[in-house]
Amino acid sequence: MSAESIDRLVGTVLDGRYRIESRIARGGMAKVYLAEDTRLERQVAIKIMHDHLADDGDYAVKFIREARHTARLAHPNIMSVFDQGHVDDTLYLVMEYLPGMTLRDLLNDYGTLTVEQSLDITQAVLQALSVAHREGILHRDVKPENVMLVNDGRIKIGDFGLARPVNNATDTGKSLLGTVAYIAPELLTRSQADNRSDLYSVGIMLYEMLTGTQPFTGDTPMQVAIQHAQQPMPFASESNPTVSRAVDDVIQWSTQKDPKNRPKDARSMLDSLTSALTQPDDATTRVIDSTISSAQIEDSRETQRALPTIPPSAAFGSPLGSAARNPTRARGRGLRVVSLLIALLVIVGGGASVWWFQSGPGSLTTSATIAGMSIDDATDTLTTAGFVVIDPVSEAYHPDIPEGMVVGTYPEITSGMPKGTEVHLVVSLGLEPISFPDFDNVTVVDFSAQLAKLGIGVVNTSKEFHKSIAAGQVLAVSRADGSSISIGDTLYSGDSVLLTESAGPIPAVAGLTVEQATNALRAVDLTVSGQTTLEFSSTVPSDMVISVVAAGGVIHPGGSVSLVVSKGPELVSVPGIAGMTIAAAKTLLENLGFAVTVISEIPKKHWDETWAEAISTDPTEGTEAPKGSTITLQGKI
Repeated sequence: MSAESIDRLVGTVLDGRYRIESRIARGGMAKVYLAEDTRLERQVAIKIMHDHLADDGDYAVKFIREARHTARLAHPNIMSVFDQGHVDDTLYLVMEYLPGMTLRDLLNDYGTLTVEQSLDITQAVLQALSVAHREGILHRDVKPENVMLVNDGRIKIGDFGLARPVNNATDTGKSLLGTVAYIAPELLTRSQADNRSDLYSVGIMLYEMLTGTQPFTGDTPMQVAIQHAQQPMPFASESNPTVSRAVDDVIQWSTQKDPKNRPKDARSMLDSLTSALTQPDDATTRVIDSTISSAQIEDSRETQRALPTIPPSAAFGSPLGSAARNPTRARGRGLRVVSLLIALLVIVGGGASVWWFQSGPGSLTTSATIAGMSIDDATDTLTTAGFVVIDPVSEAYHPDIPEGMVVGTYPEITSGMPKGTEVHLVVSLGLEPISFPDFDNVTVVDFSAQLAKLGIGVVNTSKEFHKSIAAGQVLAVSRADGSSISIGDTLYSGDSVLLTESAGPIPAVAGLTVEQATNALRAVDLTVSGQTTLEFSSTVPSDMVISVVAAGGVIHPGGSVSLVVSKGPELVSVPGIAGMTIAAAKTLLENLGFAVTVISEIPKKHWDETWAEAISTDPTEGTEAPKGSTITLQGKI
């Protein structure tokens, strides 16, 4: 069951113009659909705000602001916005449809990119940001998830949903948005941002492309945030030797803790990165401008190699952290640590702390139980609890939860997860269908174990004798109602079956005396009744056993059987043949069960002529002869 098949918007026409074809993404604020613009006959992507957020004025304003801001940005590296509307309870944004993958998808697939690939992508992002910054717009959420690699080779940045005009950059911490893995330190310490905050995120993203890892990681968002504010930025070349010092310097320049030491705008960083492409690795001339000197970067390189990082406990416990215990480096290192300590105190005690722990990435979700809910109800419940439900929907068979209802989430929800944690819904496919396996030439023990692995139980096993299937092997399988099951039939996990086990063939008793046969059958747990059946037999002598029979035709161990005993061959009276032709007499004798030998000089082709008379038989008329014996017929000479 796909996400599209259970989305009420798929197949509808929005605002009389946009035919919704399928859902292609889902985020914390909106779903994204592939649609056809019936007026202009082109495919578009439509972002539709979640129903439960449509009545929230703040979210609605943010959503509309995205449309207005992005529509102002006309550039080959920026995703275009075509339209925006509000119909009934649906607030939507129409964008260009870009088939391809995100930079995050590429990193997930390949881990580390080449220097050339990384710089190509970064240059495209910086060109887009240069246009946005010129228009007074910050992106505020630069990360691999928002960089689109289009199938035709274009690179575009989108999702300006977190962007806002630069003149609003001093908003309070409670409205601070962004992703902590790429967030600039000033957003944490002062809740302020400008063009250079976006460049910090670009530097972090470039580092990740070149090394395959983010520079600052931790078990919680707070740990990562502290590292952004406290820890020195590592050098990409130490993880990837193919990274030149010139490129390393641009990364270090863009990720300085103090925004005054970063490039002044995207164009400056782009120009320096372009120069780094041709800069010899051992060159003494640096590609960065005078905002921060090459000496400062080199000092940072040497300091990082020489000094241990400051664990959070040390920073909180001592005004100078580890540097306080190293007087030879106390002055330079001490100033840096004091500055970081002030920043951390702002995080812990200031307005940013309120945002961080109450509504930002540092806050925790509440518990949420969604098993058995519909997709819409589960989404509402999880969103209220602080989670972000994203596509794709996973599917799983479940023995108890009906098809189409939610089983749970992936990853599984645990207590104390940060708000904003992304989860995928796991939807039930109902009972798991199972094609019943082949049970030829397999023992009951082995087949029962095989069924158990498939979730099928064996509730009963009976035994039957069978002339060709060995003892212990599966003879037949049936359902609880007694109906048989064949190989390839569909069952479901949780079903139970009845197995019939072969007891092997019964002893061969044909030709034995009744006593001998009775003893042989008792040895295999069969009771022989005193009632025997007598039959003529041309092959088994009189008073000898011909066969064994049981009521219903099935013989079970512990059951009762009876014997069929021979009366010898059947005797038949030889008829008179006077007046018959040779052919008619021969037919009569054969119909009585005799074999016939004809003696006559008349050719066979004339035996049915009236003059071809039968004369006599041997044995003679009236004699009883065993059925099947040979009669000699004498014809006219």
